[in-house]
Amino acid sequence: MIVRLDHDNGVNTLTLDRPAKRNALNVEMSEAISGALDQAREQPGILVVRSSTPGTFVAGADIADLAQRTRAEALSRLNQQLFLKLEEFPWPSVAVVDGPALGGGCELALACDFRVGSSRSLWGLPEVRLGIIPSAGGLWRLPRLIGWAAATELIYTGRRVGADEARQLGLLHRLCEPAELEGTMDGLLGELRKASLTAVRYAKEAMKAPHDRNRVGDAALQALCFESEDARQRLGAFLARSKGTS
Repeated sequence: MIVRLDHDNGVNTLTLDRPAKRNALNVEMSEAISGALDQAREQPGILVVRSSTPGTFVAGADIADLAQRTRAEALSRLNQQLFLKLEEFPWPSVAVVDGPALGGGCELALACDFRVGSSRSLWGLPEVRLGIIPSAGGLWRLPRLIGWAAATELIYTGRRVGADEARQLGLLHRLCEPAELEGTMDGLLGELRKASLTAVRYAKEAMKAPHDRNRVGDAALQALCFESEDARQRLGAFLARSKGTS
């Protein structure tokens, strides 16, 4: 089972468990997360998204999966719809990041209301270096979160940032050492439990209403990227390097 969902004391914990691939998002993983979110909606409570493996969150999309993706598959907007479902989860959501949150992993964390990270967390949207774009919401969630200027630099360059810079930029709500991650998360959950879930749900709904827009343009541009020879070469080169280091 690559995704587990547990409910305890008003908290839905969605645990990602694909350690061999560092929880890289492929179709199976994304569909499993989507199904878990549907189940979690049946149990009102705070949502915590985390990895089963210390030092790991979501390394990104599965590059082998991306390299084979067609225009039609890109236009299906699987991850865009998944992260929108996560963002629209009725109650507060918390991403617990202990390790790389890159590409699709960063976009997943951006779709959560809160991000708690350890000092070994690593953040970035490196898609442009592979000849593609962060089309699952990162192009508008990141600017909304950290401002247009900072987001422009990170998106256009694909640069990765460490935990300290992520905290300074506003990507992280809480930053701690790995050994303190559980206590830091519990502290945030304790604060959230003081609020009415109903009131928080309505506040969340109202706060997100103004930015809603049609995001088909992101998916269309991503589809063009997947058709380009440049992207195929870059994705292929990445896979070749990965095989050489494994």
